[in-house]
Amino acid sequence: MSLSDFIESNYQTACEMQHEIIKDSKMKLMLGTHNINKRLVMSWMRDYGLFQGIKTSDREAIVNKYTELVLNATDYNQGLNAKQIENMFHRFLSEFYDTVPRKWLSATSKLLWCSFPNDIVIYDAFVERALVILQGTTPYLATMPRIRTSPVIKTKKDIDIAVKFYLNYHNMVLAILTEHQKQLNNLRTQFKETYPHDIRIVDKLLWMMGNPNQSFKLNGTVCNA
Repeated sequence: MSLSDFIESNYQTACEMQHEIIKDSKMKLMLGTHNINKRLVMSWMRDYGLFQGIKTSDREAIVNKYTELVLNATDYNQGLNAKQIENMFHRFLSEFYDTVPRKWLSATSKLLWCSFPNDIVIYDAFVERALVILQGTTPYLATMPRIRTSPVIKTKKDIDIAVKFYLNYHNMVLAILTEHQKQLNNLRTQFKETYPHDIRIVDKLLWMMGNPNQSFKLNGTVCNA
């Protein structure tokens, strides 16, 4: 099975799944107006499972910290370069950890994606699992630093390691997007797709590939979870 075949077979399903996440659009709209609705942020983070095992007071503290940070972030309509992504990710992850000592890798990526939906790659363990396999079979990924299990963050010293891990993960997903951009453009035209962010479509396709509980299609055959 080639990645191109997987994309071809599951593109529509991935887009449909993204359309169903209504609160993503609400978060992007909220950030575009620079008018933070903390209840929406709280609800959105809860829907993504970012508060599992966290008491209410700590949830509120993280939302307050996010509100403080995001309004000072790079303007929503401007693109990001690699250094800006690194600096912003490091700041958010570090300050989240200072507020509530916990691994905030996934939360940081997801929250930053809402501000920069065409520039930031969301971290997910299932996507990581897919990348581990693809790196061993895909020449342009094989030349990149070997992706490893996401680091545990137990002290502030671990933040730098976590940021380095994320940037490698981020670059691998972007490399896949770049490699398959023409195919994605053709599929968008073919299916008259309106979901606007190819970076999330790629993310969802990799998530489907790495999630053992998710069914997918291959050349018309459904592979059930």
